[in-house]
Amino acid sequence: MSAAAGGEVRRGRPRLGLVTIGQAPRVDLIPDVEVALSRVDWIEHGALDLLDTDGIARLEPRGGERTLVSRLRDGSRARLGATSIAPALDDAIRRCVADRCAAVLVLCTGRVEHGPASVPVLHAEDLAHDLVARLVGEGRLGVLCPVPEQLADIRERWEERLGRPVAAAAVDPYTAGPDEVAAAGREVAAEGADLVFLDCIGYTGQQRDILAAEGVRAETARHLAVTGAVDRVLSP
Repeated sequence: MSAAAGGEVRRGRPRLGLVTIGQAPRVDLIPDVEVALSRVDWIEHGALDLLDTDGIARLEPRGGERTLVSRLRDGSRARLGATSIAPALDDAIRRCVADRCAAVLVLCTGRVEHGPASVPVLHAEDLAHDLVARLVGEGRLGVLCPVPEQLADIRERWEERLGRPVAAAAVDPYTAGPDEVAAAGREVAAEGADLVFLDCIGYTGQQRDILAAEGVRAETARHLAVTGAVDRVLSP
């Protein structure tokens, strides 16, 4: 199946489309955001749902493309090129529109490309980053991202947004164990981070709790993005 639904459309309740750049259903994600999603109807589609192994391999970064990382249905992860994935992402958005979604949330905090759509397309990057900027205020931000090749882009984007440097470290949300997550959190905290942002939809509430146990205040992209999208859909 290429979609997972959170119930039938009910009168007065808008439907939110959740588009992962990987494969749906995101069984790792939904439990973390089910409280926010309880306020709307929702359905999932994945950009890679209709592709086989060879098709997914053809979307790997090439020629200097920015690297994106997402989860496949079997729990493994794929590395994707931010430009190469655009047609598959467009197709997933169209499937959400066909399923009568009032809006679509693209579940990726990396910059992704897609074409026009007939409903509003929200981006986890915009929603989560706006909320993080408000939460950190004038404090020092620490950021975790999945792979080392994303660090330069992460630092550049956040420095541009905040007007000051951030502390950043890489730890894979899909493959790292608790000790590795804790070590990455301690690394950015040691650089003076007042708040650590887990800058990938793959990071979980459990990983946020691992950092909390280390005394590190942290927020996940998935929680902030989905909460922000539901608020936006309910108050257009």
